[in-house]
Amino acid sequence: MFLLDTGIRAPTELVNVKVSDLYNDCTELMIREEVSKTFGRKIKLLLCTQYVKDYIKENDLKPEDYLFKIKPQTVNKYLQRLAKKIFGDEISLAGEKYSHVTMYDFRHCSCCFWLPRYKSESALKFRFGWKKSDKIHYYSELLGMRDTITQDDLVLSEERTELEKNLEQTKRDKEIIEDRIKSVEEKLDKFTLTLTKIDKFLERL
Repeated sequence: MFLLDTGIRAPTELVNVKVSDLYNDCTELMIREEVSKTFGRKIKLLLCTQYVKDYIKENDLKPEDYLFKIKPQTVNKYLQRLAKKIFGDEISLAGEKYSHVTMYDFRHCSCCFWLPRYKSESALKFRFGWKKSDKIHYYSELLGMRDTITQDDLVLSEERTELEKNLEQTKRDKEIIEDRIKSVEEKLDKFTLTLTKIDKFLERL
């Protein structure tokens, strides 16, 4: 989950992350300049925060400890055995066998996950530590991105905003009308009750 969420370079950046690099209750990660291939950056953790918090607590890690004390080759072998157990020795959409998966592949998966969710290319490049836009194409193409556009995307943001304003105004107008109807109904009920009392009084005369 950490690899998918962060899109961090593994193993180079990953093995150098310390507990002290986590901020705001594990909702942000600082990838330090000295461990990054390109530039340092602070990114938000949106998928793995609770997992990381639990992991730190279970392993009694201190701020100066490395978050993942792992041997990359061992982890990759584990991932390959697990992938083969789950998917068999089939060939993935990327053109490689699932049994050949490594930690590095999670960076590609992360790019495909975040690409349709980020509003700007520059923000996506910042998260992944890229200086050039061609990296986005390279990392997403290998896993076969699909077309995610919908009919809603055909409406321009300005038009959407205007439509939303009109819809909100319509809702408010409806509420006002409903309140007025309710008030009239209450008055009619009182009037009817008064008429009933008058009729009964007249009957007794």
